[in-house]
Amino acid sequence: MAKNCAVVIGVNEYDEIQCLQYAKTDAERVRDYFSTGLGVQPEYLYFFSDDSPRNSLGKKTQPTYGTLNSFFNDRFEQPFLESGDTLWFYFSGHGMPHEGRDYLLPIDGNPRTVPNLAIPITYITERLRRSGADNIVLFIDACRSTGQKSAGLGIGEEKQQGVITFYSCSPSQVSYEIEEIQQGAFTHVLLNGLKIQGESNCATVERLYNYLRYQVPQLTQKHKNYPQTPYAAIEPATKLHYILLPKSATDRDISTLREDAMQAEIEGNFDLAFQLWVRVNVAAGGQDMKAIAAFGRLSNKQNLTPQPPSLPGKGEKSKPLSSQERGLERGSSEEQGQKIAAAKRQELTVNLGQGLTIELVRVPAGKFMMGMPPEERQIALENALKYNVEREEAEEWLDWSTPQHEVYLQEFLMGKYAVTNAQWYAVMKTKPCEQYNSEFQGDKQPVIGVSWHEAQAFCEKLSEQTKRAVRLPTEAEWEYACRAGTTTAFAFGKTITTDQVNYNGNYPYADTPKGKYRECTVNVDSFTPNPWGLYQMHGNVWEWCLDEFHDSYSEKPARLKSNGNEVWGELKVNEEDNRAYIFRGGSWCVIAVDCRSADRSRIDARSQDDTLGFRVVFGSSSPGFS
Repeated sequence: MAKNCAVVIGVNEYDEIQCLQYAKTDAERVRDYFSTGLGVQPEYLYFFSDDSPRNSLGKKTQPTYGTLNSFFNDRFEQPFLESGDTLWFYFSGHGMPHEGRDYLLPIDGNPRTVPNLAIPITYITERLRRSGADNIVLFIDACRSTGQKSAGLGIGEEKQQGVITFYSCSPSQVSYEIEEIQQGAFTHVLLNGLKIQGESNCATVERLYNYLRYQVPQLTQKHKNYPQTPYAAIEPATKLHYILLPKSATDRDISTLREDAMQAEIEGNFDLAFQLWVRVNVAAGGQDMKAIAAFGRLSNKQNLTPQPPSLPGKGEKSKPLSSQERGLERGSSEEQGQKIAAAKRQELTVNLGQGLTIELVRVPAGKFMMGMPPEERQIALENALKYNVEREEAEEWLDWSTPQHEVYLQEFLMGKYAVTNAQWYAVMKTKPCEQYNSEFQGDKQPVIGVSWHEAQAFCEKLSEQTKRAVRLPTEAEWEYACRAGTTTAFAFGKTITTDQVNYNGNYPYADTPKGKYRECTVNVDSFTPNPWGLYQMHGNVWEWCLDEFHDSYSEKPARLKSNGNEVWGELKVNEEDNRAYIFRGGSWCVIAVDCRSADRSRIDARSQDDTLGFRVVFGSSSPGFS
């Protein structure tokens, strides 16, 4: 019978850096869930906290560098779990990046002494993978703040090979502790999600991920008004449908995982197929006939897919962490990880030739509240009136973004940046930017002066070249991606500055001081991306959407609320048609209030302007680009 094993670490009292309030409490509650909720046996539950007692062997369990180093070296020297078992790892405390690697800080850790007294996550995952379990899940509630917004030291950029990792926040964010609930926001939501019963449970990686990405921002916005959006690094990506909680899995979950297992077989990825079939059989109580038949087929297949680094030979010891940790166990495992990470990046790159590509970001399935909340309306109205917009005009314009409503979306791939002048020329062989000043004509600046029809033509041409469905984003997709899990007026919080967004800084939002007015577009990779890795969803250029304009959401069909990937309006129109279509996001010359996530604007389909650009969307499945 499949077993669960868990390693749980929580640090409040740091020796050299700011102490935390609820990291230990969070770890204790996670430990208790693993014990009572998952039934992890005491001999397979390893707990480390500020004041945890000695273990059954009489060893200390305070999470110092030395204690954790010894534990990972000794316990994971040889396999002790089996295929079908799950190994859970949870950490709450401080973490930080250093020279391209992500580290967790033990009690005696210090940012000034990394890597000497900090433990790299890659090292932890490499040791965990020696356990013999084929299902390894990490929950990293690091980069914590005790409540006040701080710059933070984000982790999560480094990919972990062969494991499923849930991070409490995006790399540029902070993970918040909330006094009102006396917990960290991420762990509070995580435990709630794992305990959900019935059809809406979080038994799979996908459902737990979507639950975290929706509920954590809601909680932090309610208590802190700062964005915190969890994200997951799923390696390989095909484990999105992996069943984490077999006892809660539905028949549909098992059926979906069967399909993934069969697809992995078809593609010749036999190791992954075996892992997936094992999980199918575990969820089915060991009685899945298709899985049992698959084990017979796969037993005759040669291993063709990458394996974990080989275990040390008999009597050979793993290298312990030392002051020269920079080179720790980096050989084959790190090189392999880099290759897989590169392959995943390649999957999200469209090759246009001549050294040009279009990079895509995988936007996860989920739900959000689309439109402007009532409290935002008043602030936006006051801003518009302050800058001499007529009240009647302002109120009509704001009504376009109401009423707020819930929308569900499937996964899709969106351009990381707006389409550039160079990309446009590579596909269309024209230069629409030449009708404007030279300040707009840089290769990496967004293409401008293209109508809705011309943007559609670009998508059609790119579809022909790539043999993939390419289109403009629906309006729901655009706002969902722009918000990136946030509920504030902007993805960066309650307001923006010209250090974050290219708009007319003479007209800031709310009480924000005036900023720069650059008077032209900037390169599409300027500034910091939103929490989902998308650049300049606010400002620089307005972006065409696929949808026809409607003057409010009041008559939006129910089917579009349940499927935001579906367009609202007519698509089969000829180039002479000049009905109004939606554009979003603000531009380099507008006031800040126009750059809000919920803001909607309209213009005729044949219009061309030096403020109008677009970005592309590909379908939901992995595109497999070369």
